[in-house]
Amino acid sequence: METLTREEALERSANVIPDEIDVYIDLSNAKSGEEAFFSKSTIRFETKSSSIFVDLVAKSVEEVRVDGAPANYEVTDTRVLVKDLPTDHPVSLEIESRCYYSTTGEGLHRYIDPEDGATYLYTQFEPTDARRAWACFDQPDLKLRWQFSVKAPSDWIILSNQPEQSRNTVGELAEVTFKRTPPLSSYITAVVAGPYARVDGGTWSGGAADGGHANISLGVYCRASLAQYLDAEDILTVTRQGLDFYHEYYGFTYPWGKYDQVFVPEYNLGAMENPGCVTFNEKMISRDTPTRAARQSRANVIFHEMCHMWFGDLVTPKWWDDLWLKESFADNQGSMGLTENTQFDTEWATFASGRKEWAYKQDQLPTTHPIAADIPDVEAAKNNFDGITYAKGAAVLKQLVAYVGKEAFFIGAREYFKKHAFGATRMQDFLEALEEASGRDNLQGWAKAWLETTGPSTLRIRRGEDGFILEQDSMDAITGQEALRPHRVNVGFYELTGDNFVRVGIEKVTLTGSSLPLETAGNYDLVLANDDDLTYALVELDENEVTTALRFVSTIANPTSRAVLWSALWAGVRAAKINPRDYVNAVASQVPFEEDDAVAGDLIGNALEALLHYMATPERKLEANSFANHAINAIGRSDAEDRKREWALAATRALNIAGSPGEDQMQFLHDLAAANSPLLTVGPNLAWQARITLAALGAITREDVEAYLKTDPSGEAEVFALQAISALPGRIERQKTWTRILEEDLANEKMSAMLAGLNAGSLGHGATGFAGDFFDLAANYWDSHTIGMGRRFIAGAYPSVIDAGSPEEAAALRYMASWWVSANENAPAALVRLMREAADNLERSFRIQTKWLTK
Repeated sequence: METLTREEALERSANVIPDEIDVYIDLSNAKSGEEAFFSKSTIRFETKSSSIFVDLVAKSVEEVRVDGAPANYEVTDTRVLVKDLPTDHPVSLEIESRCYYSTTGEGLHRYIDPEDGATYLYTQFEPTDARRAWACFDQPDLKLRWQFSVKAPSDWIILSNQPEQSRNTVGELAEVTFKRTPPLSSYITAVVAGPYARVDGGTWSGGAADGGHANISLGVYCRASLAQYLDAEDILTVTRQGLDFYHEYYGFTYPWGKYDQVFVPEYNLGAMENPGCVTFNEKMISRDTPTRAARQSRANVIFHEMCHMWFGDLVTPKWWDDLWLKESFADNQGSMGLTENTQFDTEWATFASGRKEWAYKQDQLPTTHPIAADIPDVEAAKNNFDGITYAKGAAVLKQLVAYVGKEAFFIGAREYFKKHAFGATRMQDFLEALEEASGRDNLQGWAKAWLETTGPSTLRIRRGEDGFILEQDSMDAITGQEALRPHRVNVGFYELTGDNFVRVGIEKVTLTGSSLPLETAGNYDLVLANDDDLTYALVELDENEVTTALRFVSTIANPTSRAVLWSALWAGVRAAKINPRDYVNAVASQVPFEEDDAVAGDLIGNALEALLHYMATPERKLEANSFANHAINAIGRSDAEDRKREWALAATRALNIAGSPGEDQMQFLHDLAAANSPLLTVGPNLAWQARITLAALGAITREDVEAYLKTDPSGEAEVFALQAISALPGRIERQKTWTRILEEDLANEKMSAMLAGLNAGSLGHGATGFAGDFFDLAANYWDSHTIGMGRRFIAGAYPSVIDAGSPEEAAALRYMASWWVSANENAPAALVRLMREAADNLERSFRIQTKWLTK
């Protein structure tokens, strides 16, 4: 399939002056199972060129007209090339087509709820899938004013970016026309339709420093069968707090009319910032009572998407190489807003323990890239929605706020919105606004150091004869050249008082070179570079600090400082400088005292990763069994239901890794599976996780899984059951599952569940899985599926678990991984990138395991 290149987009932008577009789609056949729907686009624009291509991926193109007359045109698999266009005056271009309903989460996705048979539709387009639903200029800088008309069953909820303008009902069908949008990029247009349940959130009223005023109607939606679990008031409270925060700081009144938030099934992402019609992954609605950590995570996403109403929707990157101009900002501002304006005031600690770890991992891969990346085409863009663009960029922006000052940062942001409202920008535009606001004329140098280099800095404290010296190592991972960055940081000085780390001093410094002597002197048990987490850098501890930190990290009072120290320990594990066994034991002993639930969840996740990837057998199985026991004991000692469930989920996963549970451990799993445990309240999702582990261990049968499904016939349970059945250890059944994945047209979530089941089943039984098949078939699968399904397949099917304790098997796996990369240099760049990253992760696991194999 053709991909839109940056050069093509630049050329089209130079020739086209966009005006407005009318889109009509007929969804009246959605419930009948037909594969396509009617779509009509009427695009009004001026052009300097007599030939212009319009983006469209369709089953068929029915008719193309220019100013009402039949057009001269050609159709490819992704475009309609229209010729002989009149130039330099307004043109009306009509394209009628039939577009496919999707089950891949790209374009117009259709989901049939197995619980009640209801049909649900929603769109998802970023970066370039609007073309799958209607003909358009599918690039971010060509902004048009959109008006949508949708025909669908009259008893359905029908939504788009703007409020309804009119509704005409005839029999069982309704045709709804929505108000025209302000100038808007194609990738954030939206249509949602189906029998969604709705909670009316009332109206948020207010304005900003621009003197505007908005009455914003709030709505929250989900599938009808999920409505009983929708904690809408929590969602709406966070929504109102977000609107308060952004209006106070951004000074530009919300321009999109309404604010609907729709939780949708089989979603490829966390959420999408369609203005006025934000879509979220419905997994954020828990059928178990949502934990505080889960609600905090959802609140962060709500703030993140709301930030995009300004950074991204109001002012949009001209092209995807400036993707950071919206995603880094939303990640940063979401955490700041949550900290300052909600009950989740320790969000920066969660950012340090979770999001930044994503960034550090991504930035240490051979495919790392600058925050301001080079994106030659939209296929490359899809792979750059990653830890660098999001979390590293957010961390660097936190450093920027520390560098120029919070007040100057927001003054610059307000001027940026005012000057570029409804336009498209580059990095230079924001830097110019910030330079003017801050009075600094050196931000170009700051941007070059931070936004145009790769790899994380490493900060350490060297204890010299005359005191402490703060040092940084900063090498550009691509060029191999030194790339020293300016770091404005706090250095914390800690003493061990009894059994508690106590911060007794702090020194605020700016490090611009490779080292800086500190003024503070003395004998301290811990000197923590980047205390309070103001910059983006790995922190390296000395050997004595590691030993002490592993025992007492949980006693530090400040949650962000604790998270920074935990991050330093995890960095040591990944660098093969700290034994992963010691880290896992520290999590088991220290996390029961961790006050922040979200941070605790991140740390438990790290421990499980260390068990699975950084330990070889037999240690892997022994330590996983021990960790499971710690987790089960922690459930009994905890009074908090949220933490009990976190430990219970950890125990199920650890027992899957360990294999061969003891009698008491097996009883624990069966109690969870029956949703009847003496240790905690068990909801349906946790029960299914236990059933998946039992299936992987061979402790239940397909018939048992099917019996569980009869008692819980929900859509969520259907996916869990697929995973459990796929985890069963029988060789024939596993082969059938693998064949279905390769040959059937599976929905995105179902395929991922089946792959997850195969992976779970291989852990406890030493099976090598389908590694040979995978490396032979990966390229063919990629070429024959959408990029969204291709990414899911690589993520789920890649044999990512290696065992240095089985040398021959490890050598074979390493050979296949390396062979594929060297033999497929000419494969699609997005696929090669994913395969290189997976191979590098495999090598890191092998290095760490080998380092500690005999120790």
